Amino acid sequence: MTATNDAMPTDTKVGVGEFKNGWPVVLSSAVGIGMGLSPLPFYTIGVFVGPMIQPIEKGGLGFTPEQVMLALPIYTIGALVMSPIIGFLSDRVGVRKVALCSIVLFALSLVALGLNNGSFPLYAATWALMAVAGAGTLPITFTRAVNNWFFERRGLALGIALIATGLFGTLAKLLAQEVTTVFNWRVGYAAVALLPLLISFPIALIGFRDISDRPAATSKVAGLKVLLSLIAVLASIAMSAAALAFVVPELMQKGLRPELLAATAFALVGPVPAFMMLFGNVRDTSYRGGSTASKAAAGAGLTAKQALMDWRFWLLAVSFIPISYAIGGPIPNIELALQAKDFSKADAVGLASLMGVAVIAGRLVGGYLIDRFWAPGIAFVFLALPALALWMLGAPEISRDQAMIAIFMVGFGAGVEYDFMAYLVARYFGTKAYGAIYGMLYGFFALGAGFGPAVFAAAIRKGDLETFSVFHNAAIILIIGSALLLLLGKYREFPSAKES
Repeated sequence: MTATNDAMPTDTKVGVGEFKNGWPVVLSSAVGIGMGLSPLPFYTIGVFVGPMIQPIEKGGLGFTPEQVMLALPIYTIGALVMSPIIGFLSDRVGVRKVALCSIVLFALSLVALGLNNGSFPLYAATWALMAVAGAGTLPITFTRAVNNWFFERRGLALGIALIATGLFGTLAKLLAQEVTTVFNWRVGYAAVALLPLLISFPIALIGFRDISDRPAATSKVAGLKVLLSLIAVLASIAMSAAALAFVVPELMQKGLRPELLAATAFALVGPVPAFMMLFGNVRDTSYRGGSTASKAAAGAGLTAKQALMDWRFWLLAVSFIPISYAIGGPIPNIELALQAKDFSKADAVGLASLMGVAVIAGRLVGGYLIDRFWAPGIAFVFLALPALALWMLGAPEISRDQAMIAIFMVGFGAGVEYDFMAYLVARYFGTKAYGAIYGMLYGFFALGAGFGPAVFAAAIRKGDLETFSVFHNAAIILIIGSALLLLLGKYREFPSAKES
């Protein structure tokens, strides 16, 4: 693994200038992705499994845990179909329109989940509808804009844009737990639905735009910044208050445990993006380009057809299926796995909240390093490390300290998956057809991440032997999938859009 200063300009002044002008895009992307289709259903479904499997007369749906978790493969198939479509739409219609429409539709589909009367076909159909409605909130749309706004600090910008999946995923989990405890799981889903509607949408309306969109200085929406930001601020405070309502009693009862301290910190940080948008100067930010390299790279690269004929595309597709399966499968089952090892539900939820801290750490560290070193090498190290954690989680017995370490390592690996995919697409295929290419690759990624949870849930319910097998097999698969990335070779250079 070698430094790539010759291939990647590192002009500090230009890099700082990119953030000075592009911070609203990064901030709104972080909130949009963090409250989108990828993290919210994934992080919260573990909270809703228990109430949903209760008999209908007790307020549940009468499903088995396997039936509840089958939602993830269903929505994965939907995402698999929709990802290329959203990518093509983003390239042609524009990412701003696609993202804003999808945020609203995604929120409505979350509300619809709570209206089920015990019908599994309706449950499955609602998840499929969610995948279609919310596909525009996937990283496909937001990372296209970030890739266009940034070049010298692209890795770090992508890391920050993707950082909030851990933050808001954890807060959504705590919010869902508290609201479900106080009211019921149906109200819990409605509460989760308000996050994208009242926080993500106003912030994206103010700050999310591609380099080809109307600048903020001439946008009428920017004139409503204070009102829209205040809506997001109040909703963010309410979200954090609900999370603290769950965490504080746990702190008083169990003391200053790391996972509870982390959850408290998340609750305090939760409203920060909305406050930044409220007090930040959005009108004076506009795309001015960066270095010669960044200007040349804008709009350059392969078409979707050319990418499909390139062996690197298929190498990435093949490698990300086992990677997403091995890391994505355990995450929504962490609570179930820990409870099967005699952890209480409160302890399981608290420990699982450490995942968010690890995801944030992975995003920042990974984003910083891939701006300076060869990304496939960094990816191999970051994605292979969680294999040890999977081995620990598969053991018949695990201590609380071991569980903390294992959860952190899995979360650290999960924190860099999307970063690397977005970065590798831009560096090996360019940004000309970024949305379409990323969308197609995301479909392969979603294939592993969607079917993994159901496989892990079924194994955990069967007992220690099956649990041991599924976790340890995943550890081996993860190392193999990560090693394939080392075959990508050096970064590619593309002629500018004008030259081509």
